[in-house]
Amino acid sequence: MAPEIPYEGVSRDIVFIGGGHTHALVIKRLGMNPIPATRLTLISEQTLTPYSGMLPGFVAGHYSYLDTHIDLNRLCQWANVRFIRGTATGLDIDKKQVVVDGQAPISYDQLSIDVGSTPDLSIPGASEHAVGVKPVSQFGSIWNGLLETSADASGDWGVVGAGAGGVELVLAMAHRLQDKRRLKFHLVLSGAHVLPGYPDKVVKQAEAALARHGVTVHPGFRVASVHEAGLASNSGAELMLSKSIWCTGAAAPAWLADTGLKVSERGFIEVNEFLQSVSHPNVFAVGDCSDMLSDPRPKAGVYAVRQAPFLTKNLRAVGSHGNLQPVKLQSDFLSLLSLGDRSAVGCRSGWTAAGKWVWKLKDSIDSKFMQKLNAPGDKKAMVSTASTQMHCAGCGSKLGPDLIAGNLSELSIYDRPAVQPALGRAEDASLWQVTEGKLAVQSIDGFRSFSDDYWRFGNICVNHALSDLYAMGATPISAQVWVNLAHAHPRIQKRDHRLLMASIAAALEEQQVTLAGGHSSEGTETHVALVANGEIDKDHIWRKSTVQIGDKLLLTKPLGTGLILAADMQAKAPAAATDAAMDSMLQSNAAIAHCLKALAPSAVTDVTGFGLLGHLLEMLSDTVLGAKLTLSDIPLLAGAYELSQLGFKSTLYPHLQAYLHQCRLQGALDQQLVDILLDPQTSGGLLIAMNATQAKQLQNSYPAAVVIGEITDTAGIEIIK
Repeated sequence: MAPEIPYEGVSRDIVFIGGGHTHALVIKRLGMNPIPATRLTLISEQTLTPYSGMLPGFVAGHYSYLDTHIDLNRLCQWANVRFIRGTATGLDIDKKQVVVDGQAPISYDQLSIDVGSTPDLSIPGASEHAVGVKPVSQFGSIWNGLLETSADASGDWGVVGAGAGGVELVLAMAHRLQDKRRLKFHLVLSGAHVLPGYPDKVVKQAEAALARHGVTVHPGFRVASVHEAGLASNSGAELMLSKSIWCTGAAAPAWLADTGLKVSERGFIEVNEFLQSVSHPNVFAVGDCSDMLSDPRPKAGVYAVRQAPFLTKNLRAVGSHGNLQPVKLQSDFLSLLSLGDRSAVGCRSGWTAAGKWVWKLKDSIDSKFMQKLNAPGDKKAMVSTASTQMHCAGCGSKLGPDLIAGNLSELSIYDRPAVQPALGRAEDASLWQVTEGKLAVQSIDGFRSFSDDYWRFGNICVNHALSDLYAMGATPISAQVWVNLAHAHPRIQKRDHRLLMASIAAALEEQQVTLAGGHSSEGTETHVALVANGEIDKDHIWRKSTVQIGDKLLLTKPLGTGLILAADMQAKAPAAATDAAMDSMLQSNAAIAHCLKALAPSAVTDVTGFGLLGHLLEMLSDTVLGAKLTLSDIPLLAGAYELSQLGFKSTLYPHLQAYLHQCRLQGALDQQLVDILLDPQTSGGLLIAMNATQAKQLQNSYPAAVVIGEITDTAGIEIIK
């Protein structure tokens, strides 16, 4: 084995799976006080994760969806944590990798798991006919679906489970839907009364609230089976329900059992007093997905929150070879339960109180918790984790052969006989036999990384680079890639190179393009560029500036990626906006180009760095024609307009403002919308000029293509409302 290379910069990866309460708080703490030489990564299938303490208030209608959800991307941007939106489905313990659905695996040195729990639907019929409250991350959409069905619903809805969660949920539902007189609510419990383990005064307050909201309580009903029309008990009793909502004991996510970690009989990860896996000390587990053997606790959010400072200290200690701190959780804490309306009951150490003021107390505590995570303050100054040692430039900046060789051999490459790639072979360049009668087409594009999620970034780089070929009507054949990785320990660079190249290779293979070679180097920042090679029939080239009078102008993707990325870099972009921007950039222009080949567009270009106006002006160059744009018809990404209102703009925007001098603004136009016309797009859509008949045909085959204006006989661009 080769000796470890000493390195002063980033040399360790800590990866978090799941955006639960513990992890969110740990990320906030480590953002304020980073661990030296350590890169943090959060893998979460949702950008927005719910705070369970406010779920009843959301169901009752006291809070909006955004009020009750933590924006993980924004938190990670603020804390300088790499955020990867993806679903973890397993671990490769030996390779120390997280298996992510549809992506390349993510490597770790230390790992922490906080993926919550799932509903225990082991009772016959429950998985088919019951609605599970857990995982809480999915209940928001489930509740919205229930709300839609409640509009004209009648019958009986039942909540199974008489713990705090079940009582709060049924009261919240009854309060929210109190005007639906044909709906009746039931609470089903196996014991004699609600809230087992709570003081009698709290139980009486809960029972009074249930009676006040018209909830029928069914004590001693131990569910034996669930069917489409309701529940059956083990004593043979039947309860007819049109909806059965499951709020009982938690079960472990199924994939944990196959990770190689030691799990309990119920499938939860067994951890010691330091929150470490008892079988793999470099893996930690917290929250509902774990069972702490030394101090077992119920699956409750309050304990997950209190684990955060201990996990923070122990992750820090592992890196510095310090002493781990055993977890010591309180046995007694302030418990606050919502009672449907804006009232609550609370207890601690024998003290009990109820009323509107208790709800205000709970609201204040919960709101401060969310404020701490969703609005942590201005973005921190970037914490330098780069090495202070001198790095070579020129050819000395190339990545080492041992670093890239193994990665390249793992790539899946689209096989095209006309291309003989030099990738992984001792050749200096690739060979390409152009098809007889075709013209060769070549383009180059690239940029510095705007995301630490290298799987998505690599995909976007490919889509962006191939777009120039699609815009000409060419067929992409091969590509060469230049990857420049930010300075880090060779072990970290090898991981990043493998992930980025796997993403690029996968995106190229999906579009039937051969990865024919490239170059890898290191520098102060990560950059990716691709040379895209293609072929085209010389008689079917789509030009930019061959527009015709009367042509309709169609745009195939919404605008706004530039200002959304600008806001995201400052940790100010909301989750809906960042998700929309990513989803748009991940969409290739291959499909629209395929649809266009059945038609005869007058002119085509792609909308990228010069914004919609800049690229439209390119289409009008070398002509005496002009264009009329209808501002209200131009599609925008979710959140783009609101961020424009707040003043967010790309740093390229000032250099594009001169384009407005070639425009005639008609009437009182919304300046924020006008500004977005100058927004530089990454992996933007196509701008197409074609006659009205063809435009309708294109929209039939590709509904995302939107008519935004037309070509006129008056020079310049006229912009109307």
